[in-house]
Amino acid sequence: MMLLVVTGCFAGSEDATAAKIQWVTNLAEGLRLARESGKPVMLFFTADWCAPCLELKKYVFTDKHVVAASTRLINISIDADKDYETLSAYKVRGIPAVFFLSPRGEIVSKYGGDRSAGSFAKEMKAVADRHAR
Repeated sequence: MMLLVVTGCFAGSEDATAAKIQWVTNLAEGLRLARESGKPVMLFFTADWCAPCLELKKYVFTDKHVVAASTRLINISIDADKDYETLSAYKVRGIPAVFFLSPRGEIVSKYGGDRSAGSFAKEMKAVADRHAR
């Protein structure tokens, strides 16, 4: 009986670990991956002190539909406190900021919808569909 309980706990933790967006934290590396794979990019500007950013990470970017949609994109997370060059290049005025880019790195759109998981998943799927090979 105890073995089943322990096994069940470990199985659940593996599922939780698997259900995460895979982030690249370097713009150049992410854009290289996008070009090579033909996948569009979700570019997310964030900071540790940003409460709305933390909410996105906790409640939206962990949603199973958002995580599933993220597999069709190259996901780049930029720390606004550490990468001023990228922040400036995209003219980010406030965070969180989310841009969708083509596989060639051109801005397709800046996310401006509500910050619900359903809205994010819908936009991610639409961008991926437009750039499907």
